[in-house]
Amino acid sequence: MKNLPLVSVILPTYNRAYIIAEAVKSILSQTYSNWELLIVDDGSADETEEVIRRIRDKRIKYYYKANAGPCAARNYGISKAKGQWITYLDSDDILLPECLETMVSSLGEHPDAVFAIPRGKRSLDLYENGKLIQTIDDSDDMPQAFTVKDMFMRNARFACLGFFHLKRLYEEGLTWDEQIGSMEDWEFMLTIGEKYPDGFLYVAEVLYDYHQRFGGDGRCSSSNYEAWAEVFEYVYQKHKHDKMMTGQTWYPSKVIKWRRRQREFEAGQRPAYQYHYFH
Repeated sequence: MKNLPLVSVILPTYNRAYIIAEAVKSILSQTYSNWELLIVDDGSADETEEVIRRIRDKRIKYYYKANAGPCAARNYGISKAKGQWITYLDSDDILLPECLETMVSSLGEHPDAVFAIPRGKRSLDLYENGKLIQTIDDSDDMPQAFTVKDMFMRNARFACLGFFHLKRLYEEGLTWDEQIGSMEDWEFMLTIGEKYPDGFLYVAEVLYDYHQRFGGDGRCSSSNYEAWAEVFEYVYQKHKHDKMMTGQTWYPSKVIKWRRRQREFEAGQRPAYQYHYFH
């Protein structure tokens, strides 16, 4: 691994002692071994630290900080990272064993790339009283082909899992926006894409397993329809003057749609947001 780049995997977590070991195991199972895993504990009050300390691997580094949200945790992790490439994993998801190797190999074949994302498997999981009661496979929404323009046009869903970017982008001041409530990965990719529109690489292989959890301890469970409207409004106002945003059609339609859904919920015509995909 002497001639292969070090990859820094940033894993933010908050009160996920009951599940984080599976995420860590997915990194330990990687076919690519030149990595470091930076676990940033965002103020957990459970046994997260104890769980991590029991895993013996010198490539794993644990940091505890006051709670400030996942974006702040990711920025903190990058500041401590030593790798040429940064990538991400959430504490309730997994990277498939070939993820790091495939991404590093693909990036090596495209020396002008500064950021990249892979395809993934995506499921919507509904929990009640801690028990999984329904799962919807939503992987079809992960595209076979994807460009940086598609990112600005909001043509498909994607996630930060396996999202690679050069560490030097952080040193250039390109960081995660700590003010945004959700879809922060999309917003960060827009920031990079506007500066480096020719630096994007899409790897059309399924390399992660993403679980969007409803009715559990994730942000989806505490969100509402109005919150999504506010995020779309925030992202548009921040990026509306970007050259790459020219031709977009998602604003204001998505803001209008989510605010209408909030009114329908308040009128008793629509279920709470966490049941949105399951009724």
